[in-house]
Amino acid sequence: MKMLLIVARDSMLSELEALLRENGISAYTIISNVMGKGLTGRVDGTFFKPDINSIIFSVLPSDHADRAVRALTTRHTAEGLGQPVPLKVFTLPCEEHM
Repeated sequence: MKMLLIVARDSMLSELEALLRENGISAYTIISNVMGKGLTGRVDGTFFKPDINSIIFSVLPSDHADRAVRALTTRHTAEGLGQPVPLKVFTLPCEEHM
């Protein structure tokens, strides 16, 4: 099992959920109103910098997580066009205890 962890701009959420569904992922959790600082700059959620992030995470069989990562990587590369895209994808080993 793997945990898929996606950090992206809130404005990308609908598109990311559709991409997950297209790749057979129907169970996930979304955490909204996430702020921080990364490659694309600070995300404050303020009047002058209204961007805000969301985090999507899902626990999946390894092959499903790998398929989702490939699809997300393809989207990230196509979208980038030389500019950093506010999208980060991580996988972590995961064990279910209950």
